[in-house]
Amino acid sequence: MKQLAGQTAIYGLSSVLGRMVNFLLVPLQTAVLTQSQYGINIDFYSLIAFLIVVATFGMETAYFRFSEKKDWDESKVFGTSVTMILLVLTGLALLTYTFKGSVLQALRYEESPEFLVYLFVILSLDALAAIPFARLRRQNKAKQFAGIKLALIFSNVLVNLYFFLPALWELNGTDPWFTHSFRGVKYIFIANMWASLLMFALLIPAFKGVQFNLDKKYTKGLLAFGIPLFIGGLAGIANEMLDRQLLKYLLPKESWSEGVGIYGAVYKISIFLVLFNQAFRYAAEPFFFKNANLSDGRQKMASIMEGFAWVMCVGFVLIISGLDFLKFFIDDKFWVGLHLVPILLLANVILGINTNLNMWYKVSDKTAYGIYITFVGLAVTVLGNLVLIPKTGILGAAITTLVAYTTMFIVSAYWGQRFYPVPYKWGKILALIGVSGALGFALHFFPLGDTSLKIGLGFSYLFVMIMVERDGLFKFAFRK
Repeated sequence: MKQLAGQTAIYGLSSVLGRMVNFLLVPLQTAVLTQSQYGINIDFYSLIAFLIVVATFGMETAYFRFSEKKDWDESKVFGTSVTMILLVLTGLALLTYTFKGSVLQALRYEESPEFLVYLFVILSLDALAAIPFARLRRQNKAKQFAGIKLALIFSNVLVNLYFFLPALWELNGTDPWFTHSFRGVKYIFIANMWASLLMFALLIPAFKGVQFNLDKKYTKGLLAFGIPLFIGGLAGIANEMLDRQLLKYLLPKESWSEGVGIYGAVYKISIFLVLFNQAFRYAAEPFFFKNANLSDGRQKMASIMEGFAWVMCVGFVLIISGLDFLKFFIDDKFWVGLHLVPILLLANVILGINTNLNMWYKVSDKTAYGIYITFVGLAVTVLGNLVLIPKTGILGAAITTLVAYTTMFIVSAYWGQRFYPVPYKWGKILALIGVSGALGFALHFFPLGDTSLKIGLGFSYLFVMIMVERDGLFKFAFRK
């Protein structure tokens, strides 16, 4: 567990600290861009999220699985994975070029066809980087992984600052020390594209000596393992991102981008929990695969789940208690959506716990159940959004997200305990979620008025939780 915590801390440097720096762009972008322009930004990156799952189709996790197997050559697994991703990207490029007009019309980008170019370049670079990054994680080269990720993030930040700082100075009535005419949402995409090019250049050494091949044994094995993960992953990303796309088509055509912009901006406040979950996942996936067959592997999974749930639930309450300050990370024209924050935060708490829980079907090679679980969630996502968005707008999307993640958690827990029982302390985990959720909603919706009172209550809760878990925290911190 101490090794896992150390790996999480290093990966967190790139995904949490680094992207926290990137998160600082949100005040700048939301101040300069209109609600509509920011909505296009949210829509663009929700499309990227869908397409990256299609382009990599489970090869990242498949690489982990087969690179650790006896009688499987890691370099061939690497080469086969990259080759198949290249083939998928080529197919997507041909389809997009052939049906360009229809694609632009479906995406509502008819007036900005260059968006399609930016989208495909960013997608291709990120997809081709997936397996080299996985190799760094497998080799426990967390520092190199973090360094390249930070280069991506900081270069993206610097180009964004160059594009948008002059506009912010002008809006505030300050004479900028340099000016240019670069304005509009497309410059977010251009900045991302150049940063992705730098990232890929830094990863080129990882491709040295790679054998691009489609060896029958390796291709068949990787596809058999990866395709179920791809289908499940596609349904999973749909659970996370489909609300943006459904808002795009279910809200009035003349105002969809404003609604998506507000929804996406307030969702950014949940970034603190999302990034911790991401950093944990980077470290936990190879850790669980290596420990799954050990005698105490399941006990480790249970202990890690308990600690993870504790961190997520305490983080939820602390964010809600400090929301009167954190809301300044987005421009005040987006504050009309702040009532969504507790709902979206709690949804991300449950998503994080469920991501941890779902390791049971990966380490037991029952990846088909990943498909069942995510399709249950997808059914709830589609049905809930279709029913609620036309009636309640962006509130319906937030409620549906919470219900879908909760449903997936229940289904995964049921099947997990049936096919790969792990001694989780369910009573404690559910109590953590329930108490933290109730306190968080009370802090936000009750008319407490005084901001310092909310913060005091949040830190009082933190103190109580530390005292309740002091024995476990002490052993974790000091046991060698």
